[in-house]
Amino acid sequence: MELDNLNSFVRDENQTLKQTETGKKMFIRLYEVAKESNDANLENFCREVLELYEKYGINSHIEWKK
Repeated sequence: MELDNLNSFVRDENQTLKQTETGKKMFIRLYEVAKESNDANLENFCREVLELYEKYGINSHIEWKK
């Protein structure tokens, strides 16, 4: 792999990780809003998505308080 291609690959991987972090934080906030507004359907949806993050160990450094 050429150096330019390697740098591009690393940059793309870092961007993907930032996007998954942003997504997890968004679902955590949405989960909390759903709980506060007693929206059981949305709360369940967010819980299932966040459980997938946990199942696959994605962004495990971001804590989700169930």
